[in-house]
Amino acid sequence: MNQISKMAVHPKIPPFDYIVSKLKAWHSDLNPNNDADDLSKLKIMKLLFFVVAISSNRDQEGLLQTFDNFMALPYGHVESDIYANIDNSESYLFNDISLNLKPNSQPTDVDIELKDTIDNAINKLRLANQNLINYRAFDLVDISHKWQSWKTMYSLARKSGRYSMVIPKEMIMTELKTFVL
Repeated sequence: MNQISKMAVHPKIPPFDYIVSKLKAWHSDLNPNNDADDLSKLKIMKLLFFVVAISSNRDQEGLLQTFDNFMALPYGHVESDIYANIDNSESYLFNDISLNLKPNSQPTDVDIELKDTIDNAINKLRLANQNLINYRAFDLVDISHKWQSWKTMYSLARKSGRYSMVIPKEMIMTELKTFVL
């Protein structure tokens, strides 16, 4: 059995980094005179969920094909693989208040079809709520707590004495999606 190098990058990190670059650009578009951002680790995790969720519908998985491991946690939906590997981002350093571009980082290599799906999802999310990128992280948590998928699965987790439970992607695909407080 081959051992995977500790330096190997999780396959979800390049498309995640691409999403982060698009979120950063969206933030800059709405805040052109402000070089600082508030794209904290928590805020990015919430926005990732909304980007992925809006790309799906009853008949189409969208980005749930790639980001397929959402858990119901106290702060809402969290893509567990990204959460576990976020510090291995090839392009960004995340902290509790903002993100920074890593020195000498290169543009992320992502399949063109996946890039198109991400671009379309970001555009759709911007149409749904242009100012979502400026919401505080805990406002985004509050929005995700309105989603039935989180309510149901987090309630089941708590009833079984846990603080997390897998959210079946079919729940995300078929539920009413909200992106406003």
